[in-house]
Amino acid sequence: MGRETSPYVVGDWWLDKRRDGKSPEVWQIATYDAQARTVVYRSTRRKGLDDAKAIIHAHVESERAKGPQSADEAKVLPLLFLYWNEHGKGVVSPAQIASSIRAFMGFVMQDDATPDLTVADLSPAIFERFRVWRMGPHRYSVPWGGKTFNHSSAAGVRGETVSRNLDDIRAALTFNAKHARLSYVPVVPQIAEEHRSEPKDIVLTNKQLGAIVGYARPDIEMLQFVLLQLATAVRPEAASAFDPAQQWNVEAGLVNLHPTGWRLTKKRNPVVPVIAPFKPFLAAWAERGAKPVKSRKTAWRTLRSALELPANIEAKTIRHTVATRLRTAGVPGEEIETLLGHRVMKKTTLVYAKYDPKYLAKACRALAKIFSEIMAEADKWDAVHLRSTGKSGKTVILAKREGAGG
Repeated sequence: MGRETSPYVVGDWWLDKRRDGKSPEVWQIATYDAQARTVVYRSTRRKGLDDAKAIIHAHVESERAKGPQSADEAKVLPLLFLYWNEHGKGVVSPAQIASSIRAFMGFVMQDDATPDLTVADLSPAIFERFRVWRMGPHRYSVPWGGKTFNHSSAAGVRGETVSRNLDDIRAALTFNAKHARLSYVPVVPQIAEEHRSEPKDIVLTNKQLGAIVGYARPDIEMLQFVLLQLATAVRPEAASAFDPAQQWNVEAGLVNLHPTGWRLTKKRNPVVPVIAPFKPFLAAWAERGAKPVKSRKTAWRTLRSALELPANIEAKTIRHTVATRLRTAGVPGEEIETLLGHRVMKKTTLVYAKYDPKYLAKACRALAKIFSEIMAEADKWDAVHLRSTGKSGKTVILAKREGAGG
C-alpha cells in the first residue's frame, strides 16, 4: 500500500506492509527517499496496528530530534535516546548512562510532565519531583532495546544515585546542544547537600572479606574480580575489564591497572607491583584468558544478601577498606596515593619502576599481609559452609556444614 492508502500517516512517514511477501503480518515504517528516488522501509517488529502506531511515533520523533529544533518543540526523551545511541553505548561504563535514561523515562511516564515533555518544560520543579520519586519507593516499566525493562525499588535510591542520574541527563542535553540540535542547555540542578549520604567510612573486617572470597570461589570471574581489588586496591570498573594478557608484565612483575584502550581521565589507574600471594591466581587467570564483565550489580546484590552484609556495602568498599588498612599499617601516604591512582606518576618513575625494588615496597608488604590473612579467613569460611540454590536457580542458600561451629 502507498501513503495514500496507509491506515496511519505521521508527516513524511506512514505504516505499510512489505512488498516481497516476507513477514506479511509485520508493519513497516515507510518514507520516500528523494535522493535515491525510492521508498525506504524499516520494520516496527509489531503485528498489531496500535502497537505499530506507537513505534512510528517514536521513530518520527527520533528523526526530528536529529535536526535543529526550538526548545518548545524539542522533546526530551528522543534527545536522550540519541545521546545513548551516538555516545552512551561507546563509553567505558555504559550501564550507568542507560540506567539514568531509563529512570528518567520511567519518571515522566508517571509524572504530570508526560513523555511529551519538551526542553522548554524542564524546570527545577520537575527535577525536584524526580529526586523525590527516585529517593522514595518506586517502580517502572519502560521499553528498552526492543524489550520491556522492569525496575522496582522498595526503599528508594540514595542521593548520590540521583546525582549521577542528573549528571547523565545534563550530559545528554549538552551533547545535543554541541551537535546544533538545541540552541541552549537548560539548567539541570545539583542535588542539595542535605539529600546526600554521609561520607563512606565503612571498613570490612577480615572475616567479612574472607566470607566474600569464600562465597565467590565457585564463580571464577567474581573471584578474580574480588582478589584483584584486594591485591591492588584497583577501582571496580577497571577490575571488571582487567586482562592479564594485556596488562601484566611478568618479567617486570608489574600490572598496569589501566585497561587497554581506555582513554585517560582524572580517575587514573596506576602501574603497581604484583604481590607474591596473588601471583598464582594471576597466572591461572592469564592461562584461562580474560572475559570482560559488563556489570556486577546483580551478582554483588546476591552475594551481599546471601552473606547478610549491610545494604551500603558495595564492591568499591573493598578498595576503601584496603586503603584504610594500609594507613593503619603505617604505609606512607605517598605510596597509598600512588597505589590508588590519586597521585600522578612521573614518566621516569613509570619507566624505571620495574628496576626499583623500593617502588611501593611498604604498600606491597602490607598488601601481601592483608591478602594472606583474608585468604586464611576464606578457608575458615569454606570449611563450615555449603552452597545450594533454590528452585528458581537464583536464590543462594548458605548452610552450615553438619557439626560445624560458629
